[in-house]
Amino acid sequence: MRITRVVLFVVLLTLALPVVAQEGPPPLPGEPVVMDLGAPRGIAFDADGNLLVADAGTGGEVEVTMAGPEGEAPAHIGLSGRIVSVAPDGTVSDRIAGFPSYAMATETMGVYRAIPQGDSLWVIYSGSGAATTGAFWMDSVVEYDAATLAVKTVINLNDFEATHDPDGNGYDTNVADIAWTADGTLLIVNAGMNALLAWTEADGLSVVTAWPDNSVPTSVEVAENGDVYVGFLGAGIAPGAGKVERWSGGALAETFGGLTGVTDILLAGDTLYAVQLFEMGAEGPGPGSVVSLTADGAEVVVGGLLAPFGIAMGPDGALYVSFGTIAFFEGAPAGVVRVPMM
Repeated sequence: MRITRVVLFVVLLTLALPVVAQEGPPPLPGEPVVMDLGAPRGIAFDADGNLLVADAGTGGEVEVTMAGPEGEAPAHIGLSGRIVSVAPDGTVSDRIAGFPSYAMATETMGVYRAIPQGDSLWVIYSGSGAATTGAFWMDSVVEYDAATLAVKTVINLNDFEATHDPDGNGYDTNVADIAWTADGTLLIVNAGMNALLAWTEADGLSVVTAWPDNSVPTSVEVAENGDVYVGFLGAGIAPGAGKVERWSGGALAETFGGLTGVTDILLAGDTLYAVQLFEMGAEGPGPGSVVSLTADGAEVVVGGLLAPFGIAMGPDGALYVSFGTIAFFEGAPAGVVRVPMM
């Protein structure tokens, strides 16, 4: 289940934020690191301190009709997707440019995350449900050589979904995040499959667990003790349906519930953070936030973010958050903000 399934939410949020559209967005809750992006998604730092931002782009000039779980919809496509690099001195450049970008009414689909790991750069390219069929580059996890950008590994999720259907809900695949266990096994969460998968070069893909209730896993982290944390958008992206689960020894050990639209999570030492795409207030849905999670509940760490998505902790100990992943009104800002931690 991808974010475009929340058309009703987008309509409601657009109606709930007319003042924002007329008077301009609220001030950023931190220092802008890079702005004027298309549809920023996942972010990560490499070993040299460069911030990598997956930008799904702004589509392009070619208009097509794409099939999906909600029926056919128009899309403007082009090669505007890119991975942006922000150097420690603030210099902005394209690490990789020219990814296919599919701009639809409620979101832009394309490159989803760029995650450095050792000598490799792993790139996630998001799928789009039934519209993924025939587009071999979509819904893939790709390993590049970080120095040469030569492609080393391609893991495509289309055939696995078609032949296994982990959640039993029919064909839908939207790869969302990856993480590694101590033995080098790659964990993959797929929001469309509603599944956590494992991959090794020797054994290929296998199902770790699935969520047939359509709770939409979006993010995964592995703790030093081996526990696995999975963030969830929540069925129907209903307020309060989002959550983070902690799995230990292959069993569900803890659930942090009552969240809304979790798009990313971060483990930083003993602190667990979650990004909420939006929050519900007295007047309806509003800007999103970053919260820290404990057994006692959620505490807002960064508020007032329009459509936040990805989170990372920088070498300086500050939190970095991408925002503007969905443009709720024309001219809505999109970029990455830096928020110092006290």
